[in-house]
Amino acid sequence: MRFFGPIRRCFKTLGERGAATVEFAIVGTSFMMMLLAAFEFGYMLFIQSVLDNAARDAARLIRTGQAQGTASPQTTFQTLLCNEVGSLIGCGNIIYQSQVFNDWNSAQTAVNSPPTRDINGNLISVGFNPGVASQILVVTVTYNYPFFTPWIGGLVGGASSKAYLSSTVVFQNEPY
Repeated sequence: MRFFGPIRRCFKTLGERGAATVEFAIVGTSFMMMLLAAFEFGYMLFIQSVLDNAARDAARLIRTGQAQGTASPQTTFQTLLCNEVGSLIGCGNIIYQSQVFNDWNSAQTAVNSPPTRDINGNLISVGFNPGVASQILVVTVTYNYPFFTPWIGGLVGGASSKAYLSSTVVFQNEPY
């Protein structure tokens, strides 16, 4: 209680002057922090949505056999993926992989297992295999989202100040 004594005396000498300033300093900083967090998480959710859509569209090329019918299935996949996210993310920041599995249990085990990452937190790709007709595939597209608000990045992303956004598509190739 002794701590509040000098503060009370300071407020008494101010009178009504500065009361709004003090109130705004208390409430305004919290409001601005919440506003910045809302913008940050809203933008991150938007990027995740774009990543999901791009992964589904690019995986559709594999599922229907369109990618396998080209000279380079990986380039065809990557081109569509990059065209859909290029304006927001940049193709060089996306890591993708495509794995073939013999049964659904193996595919589910792969989906439920955390991806392998290097010491910087980047996904280590297991490669790109588009498979053939009727094979089961798991396509994973990952982006390391850098926070533009440092204190949110420190709270959520830890030391790296990044969030790992990932989109996984599991499907069986059509019998093309």
